[in-house]
Amino acid sequence: MVTSGTHTFNLDTAEIIQEAYERCGIETKSGYDLKTARRSLNLLLTKWVNDGVNLFTLNLETIAMTKDQDHITVSAGSHLDILDGVIRDNSDASSPQDISLERISLDEYLQIPTKSDTGKPVQFSVERNAQFTSSGTATHKIYLWPIPDQTYYQFVAWSIKYPEDVSATYSQNPQIPKRYLPALISGLAVELAMKKAPDRLQVLKPFYDEDWAKAKDEDRERVSFYVQPQVY
Repeated sequence: MVTSGTHTFNLDTAEIIQEAYERCGIETKSGYDLKTARRSLNLLLTKWVNDGVNLFTLNLETIAMTKDQDHITVSAGSHLDILDGVIRDNSDASSPQDISLERISLDEYLQIPTKSDTGKPVQFSVERNAQFTSSGTATHKIYLWPIPDQTYYQFVAWSIKYPEDVSATYSQNPQIPKRYLPALISGLAVELAMKKAPDRLQVLKPFYDEDWAKAKDEDRERVSFYVQPQVY
């Protein structure tokens, strides 16, 4: 048996849009057809971020802490949230030490009576209700307690990031793993059907639900899971 010997198959944005339109039974005829499909594609990727944590959206962040500053920031335009974090103590550069931080709610942070205490941080709280400025930028604030009393601390954490924008360069690939392509095309076909082919919607929606469920089920860490009964 002769095979290709390669694993390079992928679809660029133009091919994804074309496949989705074909499933709707529509032929793309204008530049606006591409524009509205690209807008729907970006909205679909945003919906996916809202539908739980996808492994491909995780990014390990390393952020320097500033001595005597009670918070650090990350971009709200590119980051959805911060998950577990540690404080990295670089006082010995040859052997940095990572120590777990506890994430607390904003209400728990508010109840801390001595927010001006300084030391090695042990807790953090994320303010995600960022207000975008007129320039379209905003930041999430990560409050630290106690306030860092040294310059050699770093905040290391897993963040949830939005996929990169699908731009008007249609020869580019969306920032998703190849295993998500079936769900992406099925989802885009549903989005386009709602606007341009409502008679196809009931046919296309079950295919998308199935493709998305399979993608989400596969998107998990392969770690061992042990259950040990308690012995009295």
